[in-house]
Amino acid sequence: MKILLTGAAGFVGSNIFNKLNDGINKITVIDNLKTGYLSNLPDNVDFIHSDCSDETLLERNETYDCIIHVAGQASKEGSFNDVFYDMNANAKSTLVLLEYAKKTNCKRFIFISTVCVYGGTSNPGTYNEDSEIQYDTFYSIHKYTSEKYLALYKKHYGIDYTIFRLFTCYGPGQDLTNMSKGMVSIYLSQFLNDQPDVLIKGSLERYRDFIYVEDVAYIVNDAIHNKQLYNQIFNLGSGKSTTIGELLNVMQEAGEFNKNVVVEDEIIGDMIGCVADITKLKNIYKNIFEFTELREGIHKMISYYSNA
Repeated sequence: MKILLTGAAGFVGSNIFNKLNDGINKITVIDNLKTGYLSNLPDNVDFIHSDCSDETLLERNETYDCIIHVAGQASKEGSFNDVFYDMNANAKSTLVLLEYAKKTNCKRFIFISTVCVYGGTSNPGTYNEDSEIQYDTFYSIHKYTSEKYLALYKKHYGIDYTIFRLFTCYGPGQDLTNMSKGMVSIYLSQFLNDQPDVLIKGSLERYRDFIYVEDVAYIVNDAIHNKQLYNQIFNLGSGKSTTIGELLNVMQEAGEFNKNVVVEDEIIGDMIGCVADITKLKNIYKNIFEFTELREGIHKMISYYSNA
C-alpha cells in the first residue's frame, strides 16, 4: 500500500506510523512540525514539511492508495486562541486533501475526528454515533465540518471514508512540554517534575473515556482494508467512564508518586464529561480485540517516560 499520513510527527500520528511501518507499506508523511517532532520518525522517512491546508499540495501528482488524515489543531482551548488557524488545521486541511484525493483518484480516506462534536460542556453523558451534535468550541465546529466534506466527496466522487471520533487518547509519545492539550500528559508532566503540587483546572468529578494510543493505531491500521468500516462513523474510545479524581489516583499508585492535588477554576471550552458508546465498534471486533485497561496503559506510559 502507498499511504499518505498527515500529522505523523505528532503523538497519535507517530503511533499510527509505527503500526503501518511494516516494511511492506510505502508511507509518505506530511507535518508542519508546529506541535510534532521529526525525532518521532525514522531518519529515512519520506517527509513533506508542509501545512495540510496549503493549496500548493495540489500541485503534486504522487498517487496513493489511502490517505490517513490525523493532523490538526487538537486543543479545545487553543481553538479559541486562534480561530483562523483552527479553521485551517481542522477544516480547510481536509478539503485540500480531499481535492488531492479527487485529483489523483485515491479512493480511500480515513479521518480522525473528535468526541467534541457531541459537546460535553452543555450535554455531558454517554454518546453513540447518532447522538445530537453540539457546538461548544471552534474545534468541534471545524472537525464536524470535515465530516460533512467526507460525506459529500463519497456521494459525488466515490471516495470511501471512515471517520473515527476519538475520545481522550493517551500513551507513549505525548508531548509532556505542551500544557494546553493532552489531559493525561499534562498531569503526568507535573507528577514527574520536582514540584510538590499537581495543578488541576476544573472539578475532580469531571469524567472522560481514556483510550490507549496503541489501540487507536491498531484499529486505524485495520480500517484501511476492513470493508465493515467503510463509509461509517465510529466512536473510538474504551467505553469506560473515569473521573479525573480516579485518574489521578491511578497515576499516583502506578508511579508511586506522593503529591498534593490543587484544584483551580475550569478553562473555557472544557468538557464536563464524555463516554463512548462503542457498541458499533465492538460488534465488529468482538473476540478479536480487547482495549487496554487504564491502569495497564498508565503504567506503560510512566515506564516509557521514566526510562527515556
